[in-house]
Order: sequence, then structure tokens, then C-alpha cells
Amino acid sequence: MTEPGPKLSVCSIALRDKPAAEAFRIVAEAGYRNVEVFASVPGTHAFRDMAGAARARIRDLAGRSGLRICAMAGSVGAGFTADSEAEREDELSRVKMDIDLAADIGAPLARVGPGAGEDIDKVMSRAAPYLRRAAAYAEQKRLRLGIENHGGSITVNPDHAAALCREVGSSSFGIIYDPGNLFGRQVDYKRGLDVMSGHIVHVHLKDGYPHYFGNDGFAPQRLACTLFGEGKLDIPWIIERLTASGYGGYISVEYEGWHPEYNLPEAGQGLAMTRRYMARWFPLEQAAP
Repeated sequence: MTEPGPKLSVCSIALRDKPAAEAFRIVAEAGYRNVEVFASVPGTHAFRDMAGAARARIRDLAGRSGLRICAMAGSVGAGFTADSEAEREDELSRVKMDIDLAADIGAPLARVGPGAGEDIDKVMSRAAPYLRRAAAYAEQKRLRLGIENHGGSITVNPDHAAALCREVGSSSFGIIYDPGNLFGRQVDYKRGLDVMSGHIVHVHLKDGYPHYFGNDGFAPQRLACTLFGEGKLDIPWIIERLTASGYGGYISVEYEGWHPEYNLPEAGQGLAMTRRYMARWFPLEQAAP
């Protein structure tokens, strides 16, 4: 019987430069039993233009590696705040395609964007009705949607993220809690967990410290990632607070070794080191749930 409490996973984005079969093998060899599939842009481990046979192959590859697909990291939803209704309808069509893909590869949860920008009024008036329709479609497919705490959207404000969940009003719609993204933006991630607690459907976890990188082509103010245990994020508090709150979903390790400015070990080594760090809460011999 599966023990209650969070379950450990890893985002395959850590191996974004590898084909799915190799990425899954490395994840499994590092000691993980669950995987969140990177599906944000064409050529990633899954994408919405994949044919049916290719979708079935993703499920098969994960299973043969001893992995359960626990989530899919899509990237649609920004268009829900577009100016025209036609553009918002087009975005809904893309979101539904992502939901279909998630269902086909066996992911019980898919990431979706809450619209672009940090204007909560625009999100509430434009995006919320479409997110409600997307959540209803996800419910038909027996999966949930999650909006991730991330700069460039209202989700960097935990109060706004929770308010949007209340506005959408669906058990198939919630928040992907990312304390690292909040911390990197110098937002109180501990208070954020408490504010969003009833809406959290998935967790992304990395370690590091807030740093201003300036105009380097990415978010200027963000988390400078480190190996787990070497940053300033209070990972023990996060896991213990999630467990105490009754959270029983997945905590997906995000290892951002593709950023050269972080000077991290290569992905396979870094994921294995992270797995050993997480063994205090998730024993290495833990079987897939």
C-alpha cells in the first residue's frame, strides 16, 4: 500500500537535450520512479502535434524504464489574455490539444498558463472564463490543470493565484507551487504556501538564492540555482509543511543544469546527487506508487 504524503518525481526538462528514451533511462538510473514530461515546445519529449503511435510510445518508454508519468509540463495559456475573442478561442483549442496529449501519455495533470502579464483584472475578466472551460474539458478527460508560480504572470503573487482558483471554481484546476520561482522573485514562499494551500495540485522544487542577473535574455530577477542543500531555500520546511497540510501529490525536482550561469554538474550526475539529498524524506528503495 502506498504511504500517505507527497511522492517524489523529476521534471524531464533537466534532460531537454536528450531523446525521451535516454532521458527516461537517466531519470530511472538516478533513482526516481515518477517523471513529469517536458512538453513545452516542438521537439521536446512530448508535444501536441505528435501522432497517436508516438504518444503511445512515450507511455511505453516510461513504463519500460520503471517510471510513472505523473504530470506534463505544457506551455499554452498565455493567449487567454489576448485582445480579441478569436485569439482567446484559438488558445483554448491549443489548451484542449495539450489536455488530449496529457491524457494520451497517461499524465493525470497538465501545466497551463493563466494568461500573459501580471494584471489581475485582465486575467479575471479575460482568462478566467476560458480557464473555467478548459478545466471542464480536463475533468472530462479525468485530469487536472495547474498554473505554476512563475514570473511574467499573476501567479508570482500567491494571493492572486489563489483568487484565480476561487474564480475558476473547479476541482480540476489548481496551482503548481514553485517556491524557488517565488523566492527568486523575492516573494515570501512560506506565506505563499499557506495562502495557496487548499489549491496546490503539484509542486516544483529546486534550490538556490535570489539574484539579479540583469538583461541576460532570461528573467532578470530570478533564482540562481544550486545543488540541493547548497542554496538558501528551506527545503525541509517546505516538505514538512506540505506533509502536515495533507498534501499527497507529487514534488517534481527541477534541475536546471542547462543554464551555464549556474555552474551545475551535468544532469545525470546532478539528478543522482539530488536524489540522495531527498532520500531523507523519500527512501531510495521506494517503489512506484
